[in-house]
Amino acid sequence: MSPVKEYDARMDMKKRVTLRGGRFEHYHVLEYDDGRIMLEPRELVAPLEISRRTLSMMDASMVNFAKGTASEPVDLSAFEVE
Repeated sequence: MSPVKEYDARMDMKKRVTLRGGRFEHYHVLEYDDGRIMLEPRELVAPLEISRRTLSMMDASMVNFAKGTASEPVDLSAFEVE
């Protein structure tokens, strides 16, 4: 894979490097013993976090399930793996 952009950069007085036209707001940094630095774009999301709205929907679904209130079975045969 060939690079899309290539340029030289230097650290400023606070040991920072500026990315020119960076496409992402957050990056994961991998720094190697030989001085190489690899940046991978990251999206910051709290892992395993379920919103209050989703939790309340799940609670309501369980109440309906316990009452026996349910929809007709859903046909998932179109998603079967062969």
